[in-house]
Amino acid sequence: MSRWGAGMANICCTSIPYVWHPGMKVLVRWDMPQGHQHIVKDKLVEVEKYSEPGSICMHFFPNDEVRVVVSRVGPGNSAHPISYSEHPDN
Repeated sequence: MSRWGAGMANICCTSIPYVWHPGMKVLVRWDMPQGHQHIVKDKLVEVEKYSEPGSICMHFFPNDEVRVVVSRVGPGNSAHPISYSEHPDN
């Protein structure tokens, strides 16, 4: 996806506990290609607290900040745990 874009990937056969517990972490691995060179990064990220199971959403921010949330609604929905932020140049 492009910078400030949104994308979606389906992950087969992933499960998450019905009840959140402190210390839940996932390993997130992503590719930041530069030209024809693949720059693969990974980071162990804590899953943010959720009250009911749903889809796993990963949000990527500058400086390799990654947030992982579980939600029954997708990004862009006002009930999603991470609200949409506008492009900083606007």
